[in-house]
Amino acid sequence: MRYTKRKNKNGFTLIELLIVTALLAVISLAIYATFNSGVKIWQRVNKEIPEEDLDIFLEKFALDLRNSFKFNGFNFLGEEKRFEFPTLVNPVRNKFSNGVNSPGMNKKTVGKVIYLYDSESSIIKRNLLDFSQIYNGEEGITQELLKNVKSLKFRYYLYDKEKKEYLWQDEWLKEDLPLAVRIELEFGNGTEIREFTKTVNIPVSG
Repeated sequence: MRYTKRKNKNGFTLIELLIVTALLAVISLAIYATFNSGVKIWQRVNKEIPEEDLDIFLEKFALDLRNSFKFNGFNFLGEEKRFEFPTLVNPVRNKFSNGVNSPGMNKKTVGKVIYLYDSESSIIKRNLLDFSQIYNGEEGITQELLKNVKSLKFRYYLYDKEKKEYLWQDEWLKEDLPLAVRIELEFGNGTEIREFTKTVNIPVSG
């Protein structure tokens, strides 16, 4: 009787290849979904939220004004796109003070804050000087508080004794403090532009 010797097959069958291909597709899809979800979460966490920036700016703006007071060294001066006023500030450090706080000032002190709207860069800036820097003629620290500001206007509230009525005006040159300051701005990026108005009362005015 003659026997036929069977050859060993070292390759994969078609069914095995289909199963491996299907498993690889499922695993690849799961890895992609996990990676894509992680990227979206990272983008959401690191995305700049314009409304949050605006809230932080308005909070700082209101805090500075509520701490303002009348001071003989320098007055409250206001224009449509810029105003400066005396207020309580923390001692600041900059390149002109050799990296240390102003001499003898470790707590809040009298200082000057300047709010300025730069229309070319669409940024609201805040310049801070403590009393030591003002006295020594030094420069303060300038911060960029809010970007993407399309337009801005500061207005000042007063009581007109002659007319016996309350009025808003576009500049402030009086020695006294205004009763309140209002900021009107258009804020946004691209086609989404929103209008905001905030009025801050000054407690020590009047």
